[in-house]
Amino acid sequence: MSKVYETKMRSILKATSFRIIEIAIDAFILSFFVETHIAIGLSVALETTCLILHYTFERVWNTISYGRDVV
Repeated sequence: MSKVYETKMRSILKATSFRIIEIAIDAFILSFFVETHIAIGLSVALETTCLILHYTFERVWNTISYGRDVV
């Protein structure tokens, strides 16, 4: 039975790219709420966005084979 491991470079790329995307989306949401003067539910919106983003991000990375080692 073979096991699939992520290389360190794959983990670094995943973490870095996720943070960049998350910061960009969070900044967009924050600017939207600040510009429209709506502050109610901001934390809920950011947490929900982060959850959906993280799920989607992991599903996309599962389709990418870069940085996987099969042992």
